[in-house]
Amino acid sequence: MSETTDFLTPRIVTHPRLSRETTWVAMGDLALLDAAQFVPVILSRSLFAGRLEQELQAIDAAVRQGAVAVGGFISFPEKQAARRLAKYADLRLIRVLPHPLIDYPLTEHVQQRILAGKTLILSGIAGEDMTLTRANCVRANGWILEICGKNHTLAETPHTSAATPPSSVATLVVKKTTFARPTQARTQAVAPSPDPIDAKDDPAAIFL
Repeated sequence: MSETTDFLTPRIVTHPRLSRETTWVAMGDLALLDAAQFVPVILSRSLFAGRLEQELQAIDAAVRQGAVAVGGFISFPEKQAARRLAKYADLRLIRVLPHPLIDYPLTEHVQQRILAGKTLILSGIAGEDMTLTRANCVRANGWILEICGKNHTLAETPHTSAATPPSSVATLVVKKTTFARPTQARTQAVAPSPDPIDAKDDPAAIFL
């Protein structure tokens, strides 16, 4: 089996950008962690429309400048971001799962993105429990910020204000629910794809 094909098999990995507090499992090329720019995609369900649009525009602008998007793409606003980012054919992204990396939907599109070095999927959550909890989402958000070189602090209580400038980082608030099992070191500017991938509820169907 070739090294590239191995990218499609979950494996234990280490990297200076990954927290040492947990064991990481990955699918994809770790070279994405060596990129020059990152933009965190952490968007709260509590963001009002005007503020959310500011955040989405900030993320979009960073990706157009070649930043690697890093997020879990779990909350509804994060899935909105996924739909917008799907128009970029050369989008590079790192998905940090707030649950174990088990039975990931390896559709043909997912495989193509992973093998092309455009998608890296990570999980620092051990076990087989796919339940989506606030605690694991907060942990994953902290790891996302670490990967992006941002301050690790996340507020426990969501708070938004019209006077607050866009930061492209907001607190994710998630009710405890069950997650349904799915049925390069240089900066690169990306251009929109003429035929965006149709967006579904699962981010994997959007661009992963």
